[in-house]
Amino acid sequence: MKIRSTYIISVAIGMFLFFGILSEAVLAQNQGNQNRPTEHNLVVKKIDNEWRVVDRDDETRSTIVVNRGDRIRWIVEGSGASFQFEDEALFGGNTRNVRAGNPLVLAIGNGARIGSHAYAVFVHTDLVFARGESPPRIIVQR
Repeated sequence: MKIRSTYIISVAIGMFLFFGILSEAVLAQNQGNQNRPTEHNLVVKKIDNEWRVVDRDDETRSTIVVNRGDRIRWIVEGSGASFQFEDEALFGGNTRNVRAGNPLVLAIGNGARIGSHAYAVFVHTDLVFARGESPPRIIVQR
């Protein structure tokens, strides 16, 4: 009887230790995923005869929330474009050019300041600035 009780207690302690270590491993993996850079996808295209910067999956959004190290991928449909950024530290420069259909992929710099960053996209074909959520914005949260 005493051996059986000792066995049950040993098994119970072993299970607690195993599941405790397992849950710590899962927690560490989830924290690692949170620190992994994310890629955000935006599209510059004509919507209702107006050039817009929109989220690839949600045309009602153009403002994105990012972390330092995240990447942003823009595709300009049907025209070349020039991008102008207010903060040089955001991507390591103020301007970038891209040809029609080619992606522009930029990583948020480690020196980018926390907060909201407006930018402009000048569409070469129609010689106009694309509209976002007036203007499009990148919000760096950490």
